[in-house]
Amino acid sequence: MKKVILILISILLLILDNSVMPFLSIYGAFPSLLFTFAVLYSIINGAEDALFIGVVSGLLQDIFFSGGMGINALTNMVICLIAAYVGNGVFKKKKLIPVSTVFGATIVKHIAVFCIFYFLHYKVRLNNILIVAIYNSVIAFVAYKFVLMLSNVENVSSKWRFK
Repeated sequence: MKKVILILISILLLILDNSVMPFLSIYGAFPSLLFTFAVLYSIINGAEDALFIGVVSGLLQDIFFSGGMGINALTNMVICLIAAYVGNGVFKKKKLIPVSTVFGATIVKHIAVFCIFYFLHYKVRLNNILIVAIYNSVIAFVAYKFVLMLSNVENVSSKWRFK
């Protein structure tokens, strides 16, 4: 049931990403609610759930991504697994590391997609990458508490540390 709920939330966020978020753009850049949710969920829930949400969110994003099926699935999966590793060693009730991770993950994802498309001889622009990363971080700051409540994790680390 948990996975069905995750898929339904992901579909809802995808719809919002493609229908509402473009109207909230700043200099042509708008956040990805689905990607932000996937990274935050991965930080909180660990590698197994990160793998699932990474692939699901990536495949859903690939539906609306012209040029290459599977690119978002691959990049989201890898980034969510890295986020899960970061989340293993942090105190989950604090927002600093999760928000910073979303910022970094957004930049890494855009650069990874750019590199993949560069080798496939597609033209992709990176001019709004910093605005998107900041925008995703602001969304992460607001949404983190809700994702934490959704996850309802009882095994919360008590110290700020990395393994």
